[in-house]
Amino acid sequence: MKPPKIWKICVIGDKDVGKTSLVRRFVFNTFSDEKEETLESKAFKRKIGDVTLMVWDVSVYEEHIEKILNGARAILILGDITRGETYDTMREISRFLDGHPGMKVFVGNKNDMKYQAEFWTDELSQLSSEYSSPYFFASAKTGDNVENIFKYIVENA
Repeated sequence: MKPPKIWKICVIGDKDVGKTSLVRRFVFNTFSDEKEETLESKAFKRKIGDVTLMVWDVSVYEEHIEKILNGARAILILGDITRGETYDTMREISRFLDGHPGMKVFVGNKNDMKYQAEFWTDELSQLSSEYSSPYFFASAKTGDNVENIFKYIVENA
């Protein structure tokens, strides 16, 4: 009998980019308009095929962030496309994670509001190229592309 595949996936980004919403959309297929600040990291699980994903909703301000990120098979770095400063935070997080062995995946969240976007394909493509990492646009609100991000990780990490 094969041992179970359990992968740690961390979701990190600036305040109010939709980390908790994205995790909840993926794990429970739900969405709430209420903002909930991630004060401490929490883990949720969901299975895709024969892989159980332990998805961590990580606060960028977590005191022991290195320990939390340790062992992550993949790290989703989220930005809110309607707030350009969150792109700068994505870049800072990328530098912080430089050398981390897990797959990095850049996610421009809130693409349901793309007409209000302050960054888009050019910026994410550049960041993606610099770190040889994939990027996606998604909407935790509508569920657009959320499932595809995690399927990509399972197939490529």
